[in-house]
Parts: sequence; structure tokens; C-alpha cells
Amino acid sequence: MRLEILLTMAFFFAGTCLSGYALCHVLKLKNEGLLFHTAAGIMLWWALMELILVPMTMCLASFWSFVFLYSAVILVCCLAGGFCWREILADIKNLFAEFRQYLNIGYLIAFILICFQLYFIHHHMYLEWDDTYYVNLANEAVQSNKIYWVYPETGYFADFDKRYVLSLWPVFYAWLSRLTGVLPTIMAHTILPWILIPAAYMVYALIGKQLFAEDKQMQGMFLSFAVLLHLFMSGEHTTGITFLSITPWVGKGVLAAILFPLLFYWILRIAQQERGGDWVLLGITCLGGCLLSSMGIMLTPVFVGIAVFLTAVYKRSIRTLIYGVISCTPCVILGIYYIYLTR
Repeated sequence: MRLEILLTMAFFFAGTCLSGYALCHVLKLKNEGLLFHTAAGIMLWWALMELILVPMTMCLASFWSFVFLYSAVILVCCLAGGFCWREILADIKNLFAEFRQYLNIGYLIAFILICFQLYFIHHHMYLEWDDTYYVNLANEAVQSNKIYWVYPETGYFADFDKRYVLSLWPVFYAWLSRLTGVLPTIMAHTILPWILIPAAYMVYALIGKQLFAEDKQMQGMFLSFAVLLHLFMSGEHTTGITFLSITPWVGKGVLAAILFPLLFYWILRIAQQERGGDWVLLGITCLGGCLLSSMGIMLTPVFVGIAVFLTAVYKRSIRTLIYGVISCTPCVILGIYYIYLTR
């Protein structure tokens, strides 16, 4: 299983990194570093999945056809990223040039704590009762070749559950399962944490870099504090902080631990230096959040709307407010469609 974990991690992070470079090249965002482009690539993958998965689900398409189409789109994104090899080499050289600056006590403590968290969840797995629904949804997709046609708790054919049909996050690790040959349950409980936990702290590292641009020591301390919060500052198993430590495969946990911090990061960038590419990344992230949970469809525009409104007031810019509303358009459209489905 260690080999499967390593191969899946290599595929995911290499693929999202290449896709991120392709996207940022189009958006003219260069010299941002490997972490930035990887985070952009992850959001691109999830946004593309939501864009493809919702209409295919509504059209009763087979899971195999979705796997083929989505894999082809991801392959094109990765190949496009390969043409940005000069930008990739430049960022790698910059990383090696600054490597000694990252060898400080803050980053060292953060690295040790992250390794401990990965070790803990790998050896002391917590099984959430929601697994009978969400993980089985992924199992049914792989086994029956049907996207949400089969009710995952009973195995009977059933109409769509309107609460979840627009946010089928389990299909993401069902797709990974189909590509790797690992069962969806094993993919969710054993492999996915090794992808999502590093991805979450990647986002916190970006936030620290944005807040303390000239102080690597403070960046490391910020990351260490973020890891400590997730490890020790939670009192209930259903809080957003706890999800990353015990059930990182749950869509609500990914929403709280990765997506909202990344939305905060994009808004920080926009507040400090407004660029068109950052607005596009904000919109892509909003769309990607809709894949994770139906709560993402509702909470994402609320979070972005309030943050952008405050930014617009601070900058006294009506254009900032307009762009913020436009970035929330995917959530608004899906929200309206959700109301239509459930009325």
C-alpha cells in the first residue's frame, strides 16, 4: 500500500502542478512558486470536475464515460503545463536559491507536526458514520458503472437525493480509484489523507508567505501555529479543525480545511494588489467548492461576498465589488438550480 500512496501522491501533485502552470500562464501570473501553481491546479481540477460531472449526472451518463472524458481533459491540462517548462525550471531554481532561508525552527516544527499527523491518521483511523453513504457512493460508481443511480445505503435504484446531487465529491476519489485500481474505500481512508493534509498546509504556507512576505521565520511560525490548531485546538469531532485530523476524505472537511483558507488567500492577494488573474482564480475556487459539499454552494458566496464587500469599502472601489459578485456567479447559478430541484 505504501507504493500506491506514493504513486497516487506523485500523480496528483505533479498533475495539479502542471495544470496550475498552464492556467497561470494563460492568466499571466508568473514567478509565483511551485506551491502557488499547485494550489491553482488543484482548484482547476475540482472546478473542471464540477463543470463536467453535474451535466453528466443529470443526463444519466455512465461512470466510465465520465472517467474517460474527465481524464482526457486533465491530460490536456497536464500536457499544456509541460510547455511551461522554462517557468517551472525558473521556480525550481528560485526554490533552491532560497532553501537555506526555510531551514528555520518554525518550518522544522511544522514539518515534524505534519509528519506526526500523517502517522497518526495512518495508524489510528477514525471511521465516520457518514462513510456508509459517501464512501459507498464512490464504491457504487466503480462497481455498478452508474453515477448516483443507486442509493448507496441500500443498493436499490433510486431517484437523485437532491441534497447531494450537485456536490458529488466522492466521485473524485472514485475517479482516482478507477485510475489506480485501488478500492474506493481504501482510497478514501488510506491514500486520500496523504494528498489532502499536505494540500491543506500548502495553502496555509501560502497565506503565511502573503502575510509575512519578507520574514521566513514568521512564515514558519505561522505554519506551525496552523498545524497546532488542527491537532490540538478542537473539542468536537464535527468541527472544521478536527476534520483534517480524523476524516480528511469528507467533503465538508475539505471545504473547511482547504477551500475556505484558499479563498481567504486569493482575497488577501486581491486586497494587496488587484490583478485580473487573481479574480479568475477566485471564481475557479468558488466553482471547485461546489464539488465538495452542498454547503459550499451556499457558504462560499457568503464568505466571498462579505470579504469582497469589506475589501471594496477599504479600497473605495466599486469595480472590486462587481468583480467579487462575478466570481460568485457559479455558486449562484448552482444555488438557483438547487432551489429548482428541491422546490
